[in-house]
Amino acid sequence: MKVGILGGGRWGQALARLVLAAGNEPLIAYKDKRPPNMLKSTKKVEEVPQQCDLLLVATSASEVRSAIRQTLPHPGNRIVVAGRGLEPATGRWLTDVVLEECDAVRVGALAGPAPVSEILNGGLCAGVVASPYTDVRKLATRALHSGRYRLYTSPDLAGVQLAGAIVPVLACMIGLASGLQGAGVGMHAMVLTRGIAEAARLAEALGGDPATLAGLAGVGDLVAAQSVSDHPSFAAGLALAKGKRDQGPLAIAKALHTRAQELHVELPLTRALIRIYEGVHPLEAVQELMARTAASEI
Repeated sequence: MKVGILGGGRWGQALARLVLAAGNEPLIAYKDKRPPNMLKSTKKVEEVPQQCDLLLVATSASEVRSAIRQTLPHPGNRIVVAGRGLEPATGRWLTDVVLEECDAVRVGALAGPAPVSEILNGGLCAGVVASPYTDVRKLATRALHSGRYRLYTSPDLAGVQLAGAIVPVLACMIGLASGLQGAGVGMHAMVLTRGIAEAARLAEALGGDPATLAGLAGVGDLVAAQSVSDHPSFAAGLALAKGKRDQGPLAIAKALHTRAQELHVELPLTRALIRIYEGVHPLEAVQELMARTAASEI
């Protein structure tokens, strides 16, 4: 099977390696000056949807819209978004952006603990593809599942997309907890568990399954994020602890917090991260979290 990949960056190349490992043929649509190394690719991006039934979108969240506009997928294409977060300019879910910009109607999302560096170095990993459409899940499984990459399936598109968006926010908070003087493993554990709990509340309000956050797309990805030294969100949290604000996942945090407010769902950890980026000292934000009214864990 020939699989189209929109985006020739490291993530697109990593996905191409997984496609090869599954016994399939990747075709990367790229716009950079140089083609991806040793992988079949083309700058004639509009030809990729004509040659491939399945398209994997491997661009950043801010580039998804332009990638779809340039490639012009048709109704017969099945599209799986492999990027994270929401569109920065609009706060839209990335699968909604895809549906707005082309005639394809069947979409899905890919998430889970699959660090790019490990994939490119031949490491073993896993993920989950979510879609309400059985054929999308089957095509993605056929394209990616192998002895190197174990792919699970889920119908919970809302939950998996939310997990992919909120994990960078929580990874940043865990990085902050790891680098903050006076914080220890207790705070680290609190951020992980309560962060997943607040994400599960939002998932339910969005019509998703809260249990999805306990799986690969949620807890699994978050465990991986705090275990990889060069994970950008975890590194952004460590930098925050030292007073360096390089923006990191701030845009995602703001978009999620806005969506949560619309649904009357509290995201205290996400809100705390936003306040720190706005200039509140990390210790003050932590103290505000600790001073919240006692509540039932369930």
